Amino acid sequence: MATRIPPSEWQRGTGQNADMERAIAVSAPTVGSANLYTSVVTTAPAARTRIHHHGDCETSIYIVSGRARYTWGPTGLDHAFEADAGDIVYIPAGEIHVEENASQTEPLVVVLSRNCPDSHVVYVDQGADGAADVPAPC
Repeated sequence: MATRIPPSEWQRGTGQNADMERAIAVSAPTVGSANLYTSVVTTAPAARTRIHHHGDCETSIYIVSGRARYTWGPTGLDHAFEADAGDIVYIPAGEIHVEENASQTEPLVVVLSRNCPDSHVVYVDQGADGAADVPAPC
């Protein structure tokens, strides 16, 4: 059944760290999705994720506002590019990467979609496993 999900019904919480807000609109818990996840993520100036990947999930990221920097490769830091508002970034399944707000002053806002029903995150650096993340990675 088609479903409208207004912002007031998005599941809001911390993203991969306290500098990120994740507002989940489409997921297994929000609408019963079996294979799709969509959220709006707002990242504070100069903030970045830990080195991670999303398992078997492909990711599409539309840059709504701000400037993003992505690094990727075997270590998650081997290659880099920046993306501006209006750009779409594709992250293949299993690609080790880091997402960063390239601005020192403006927030970064993106719409993120994955072909899995949750916020699946697998950390590969030496930090905590992410079990305390809200919402916790699957």
